[in-house]
Amino acid sequence: MVYSIGVRNQNTRSLSSVSFGKKGTDKKSECENKDVLLYDEKKKHPISTSVKIQTDKLVKAFTKYPEKGLKGSKNANFYEFLTMGMVPYLAGSAMMIAVFNLASKFFDTPAAVNASKLGKKMGLGVLFYGIGKTLSKKLIETPVNLRYEIDVNLPYEKVIHELPEQGNTDNLVAKEYHKAYESVDFPRWDLFYNNKSFGPDRNSYYKKVGKRMGIDDEDLDHADQKVKPLIREKVIKTKLFSTLSSYFWAATGVGIAMQKPWENFVINPVKRFANYKNYKIIAEKAKEQGINIAKYDNFAKDFGKHFIQSSKEFLNNNSKSLKIAGRSLFGLAVGMTLLGNFSTLLDFNKSRGAKAHASSSLIDESKEKVVC
Repeated sequence: MVYSIGVRNQNTRSLSSVSFGKKGTDKKSECENKDVLLYDEKKKHPISTSVKIQTDKLVKAFTKYPEKGLKGSKNANFYEFLTMGMVPYLAGSAMMIAVFNLASKFFDTPAAVNASKLGKKMGLGVLFYGIGKTLSKKLIETPVNLRYEIDVNLPYEKVIHELPEQGNTDNLVAKEYHKAYESVDFPRWDLFYNNKSFGPDRNSYYKKVGKRMGIDDEDLDHADQKVKPLIREKVIKTKLFSTLSSYFWAATGVGIAMQKPWENFVINPVKRFANYKNYKIIAEKAKEQGINIAKYDNFAKDFGKHFIQSSKEFLNNNSKSLKIAGRSLFGLAVGMTLLGNFSTLLDFNKSRGAKAHASSSLIDESKEKVVC
């Protein structure tokens, strides 16, 4: 059955209708949920899917979303506001990198040399901070995903039907990229029902997770109701420990970037090429005299050597206080990662997976039930 509501437009004096329900001739209802869980896309192409989503957010954060906000668009929302948060984050990082590197040409020679060294360390600090904060989370999130099929970063494409505005009455459909477990209180459970990516049954995903958690097959008749609280528990722990550990790893990365060995590392590709040409001249002259000199290190090898030297200095600094601070920070990062894996992967509820746990319910199955 279809219900129609007439809506009179005072500007055009015409009657339009909004239909609720599904017509027999329609393949899909206009009101049907069109949000798509990107499980298959991420499983088959994890890197390209992530790049696609981040690129979409980045481009719109610098272009479309600020424009809508400045115009006072009625379709501007909180998702767009949060996405634009990456703009000051990136701008601030670029400013930290540039503040000494670009200003060094205005200093005298000794000051310019010192500014260049500090600017190089700050640039590497920003780089290591980002890498440490991002990749360290995978040390906890990936084992949980492999063990329980719970991906806290599983994305989905949300379809937004916008309101018509002046100058825009045709293109009223927008897309946003969210995460299924973005909200711990209100996860998108609906996207996992009847999802053929996990199996043919309505509860295939929840049955799959339940089995991995040790719940018996015969206790999975209503898998979604039994597994949802357990999934929420895993998601909370995973997010908590991955976030905490990421800050320790990020701080460790910044500490490594501020060590003395980086002062001799050449980042500028023009200078590296010039150094390589000088090396070839020296190597040829040495060869004529029967002297073999060490091979010239390429960028990756040279970077690796400086990273190892800086890590050693970070953990074994000549200053006792800095040595203790470096080792403590590194120990906290490793310890929090291990604690996160220990807490999320090990099940401390011994009854979980047994019938006693699976059948625990507000309804006592042994008593007679009367429906009033």
